[in-house]
Amino acid sequence: MDVVMSSLLCGVLQILYIPTVLGNGCLSSRGSCCILCNPGYFLPRECGPCRPCPVTGYTDKPNNQPYCDHCRRCEGIFSYKEKCTSTRNAVCTCIPGKKCTNEKCTQCRNDRCLAGQQLVGSKCVTCPLGTFNTGAESICTPWKNCSALGGIISINGTHTSNVVCGEFFTKATKSPGPSSEVNTTTDTRQVLVPSPGESHLQIIYIVASCAVSLLFIAICVACRWKLTEKIKHVCQEIPKPIVKQTEEEDGCSCHFPEEENGGENEPMTLEA
Repeated sequence: MDVVMSSLLCGVLQILYIPTVLGNGCLSSRGSCCILCNPGYFLPRECGPCRPCPVTGYTDKPNNQPYCDHCRRCEGIFSYKEKCTSTRNAVCTCIPGKKCTNEKCTQCRNDRCLAGQQLVGSKCVTCPLGTFNTGAESICTPWKNCSALGGIISINGTHTSNVVCGEFFTKATKSPGPSSEVNTTTDTRQVLVPSPGESHLQIIYIVASCAVSLLFIAICVACRWKLTEKIKHVCQEIPKPIVKQTEEEDGCSCHFPEEENGGENEPMTLEA
């Protein structure tokens, strides 16, 4: 009887002793010897209790290895996405401005290029014509289509800036419907408002046109005055015609006919 009681007591003590010696990290044991440890533990000897991994190590699956794997350190161009635990390795990511090149993020590349460029593969290239990038995005964006919006281009686009369209607005009007009621409609005509730059250009154009017109008028007036003076000068230099009387006109104009005079050689006689 005493022998039976002693055997039962030893069995109970052994059952209570095994978990204490082996610890919670043991997954499989042979008697009081653990042969396989849970994740987060390692087996320092072939037979013995499992021990937890240190802060700098981990095991992510059941094992009987005599050490824990070293945790990955995220330094330099890498930063921690998830920190290391006893059952999981650290997860790294690239610092801002860079991008992982693979799923495990073992390498980084430039995520953003300079303004006016975009990332193609691992190189930065200039934005194609008709696109721009201010540097805030990783790819170039097409310019705004002003004609599709009902406007006109006010400022042309560049590799680093978008196109600026002329401002427009819609005006709501009321139009009578077919019945006696008044229906409200919207006038979708877009009125373009010139930008300050366009207003200045228009003013400069008007002033320049007026100046050219005044200059042309002044030139015409000066040419006409000069031509008039030249005509007067030429007219003054032309001599007036001199009228000369011929001998026949002198003889005929101052004497009577010979019949009336009685001839030049006949002496005049007096009748008694």
